[in-house]
Amino acid sequence: MTRSALQVGLLSGLVVLGAVLLEAYNTVDYDVAYLTWGAHAVAGGAVYGVDVLDINPPLCLLVYMPAALLADAVGFEWGVRLAMLGLSLLSLACFWHTAETPVRPAVGTVFVAFLLLAYPNHFAQREQIAFLLCAPYVAGPARRRGWAIASGAMAGIGFLMKPHFLIPLALLLALRRQFRNEERSMLAVAAAYAVVLAILFRPYLLVMLPAARATYWAVALPWRENAVQAGFVLLAALPLAAAGAQRGSIPYLLAALGFTAAAVLQGKGFYYHYIAGFGFLAMFLAASLNGGSRLIAACAATLLVMEAIFLARLMQPWFALQARTAADRQAIQRQIDGSASFISLAIQPGIAFPAVIHTGARYLGLSSCQGYMSAVEQYATGKASGDPAPAYRLALDQAKRELLRRPELVLVAQYGQDNAAWDMLGWYQRDAGFRELWKDYRRDRSVGPVTLYRRSAAAP
Repeated sequence: MTRSALQVGLLSGLVVLGAVLLEAYNTVDYDVAYLTWGAHAVAGGAVYGVDVLDINPPLCLLVYMPAALLADAVGFEWGVRLAMLGLSLLSLACFWHTAETPVRPAVGTVFVAFLLLAYPNHFAQREQIAFLLCAPYVAGPARRRGWAIASGAMAGIGFLMKPHFLIPLALLLALRRQFRNEERSMLAVAAAYAVVLAILFRPYLLVMLPAARATYWAVALPWRENAVQAGFVLLAALPLAAAGAQRGSIPYLLAALGFTAAAVLQGKGFYYHYIAGFGFLAMFLAASLNGGSRLIAACAATLLVMEAIFLARLMQPWFALQARTAADRQAIQRQIDGSASFISLAIQPGIAFPAVIHTGARYLGLSSCQGYMSAVEQYATGKASGDPAPAYRLALDQAKRELLRRPELVLVAQYGQDNAAWDMLGWYQRDAGFRELWKDYRRDRSVGPVTLYRRSAAAP
């Protein structure tokens, strides 16, 4: 066995061990659970944009189709984990055939470490999947035609998942200025996706895009979160690059900057939006360890440690929240398990998910939460100006469509996007149609901030 084969074999073994040993650490959280559930519903005939309401471009749902198909055999959670394991091993193998030999061991090791240990609360998020799909192409051209086609196809899927992801692709194309098998494969994926959008996802284009334009602006973290995360990437990458970036490290630098720009332009500040930016930053720093001066190598090593500390501190509040809310989540899960069906009247997706993928009760919701209600709350509380009618109509339509399915249990959380108390149920009940559907529900109990309502046994 060659030294190279031994290295990639050891790293592949770590990926497999990580999938087993870090199950409790890397959590399948609400976004991933919902998109996998949605992919499973679409595979069963549901219409994306009508029966499954989600503002993500369809490719963000389709990448969870392998997990959804595995779910029938192994359950949703292990469907996600096995699909991620397969993609991780494929990405690592492809990376090994595209990365430059001198930097490959260090960059590959950091790639695996980042995959296993960074963002445990965002395991299998879209940006992590994009990172895995794009890493081989970022690393360089493949030396064999088959791997080149695979690298291009994977990158095509990764860069097309969100429009903003075309920014790092544009930077890499400007650097390389070549049209090889990778780029041909990428172009074929883009053409196929365009056909799929036009034929299979017209309802999404006609229904969800206008709805997203009317309401999605209301969902965001404070701008400070964008500034802190983007600022770290820039301060870690640009001075080191100016001091003398090695040729083999430049593609990782451009990918880090491009994906960071994509996160900033999305304007949300969500931590998972920066996964690919921080992932490629780590790979850039690892590539800078080799071949430069001792000072540059020492700076790169120091910055790698600083990045690990920075990401760990970002995750600490989530771990603390999980510990504080564990008892409430378990109590709600028991109530769901004891019901035939349920929905969630809450702005926060974490009220119903990932509980949906861990129960035999039927989830009758159209989305992970009442997403349109973020905009409604902004209008209703005077935090936003303009015409609220589109948001009001969308929010009422979703809630009434879900109640028409006659769920046994309804989870209600009376607080808004910023976690401030807000009488959402009172707002709904201003509508006569909602009041008629709601009259059969009675308060059952409260669990933490969630109130549970059950349909009366005497209701028709």
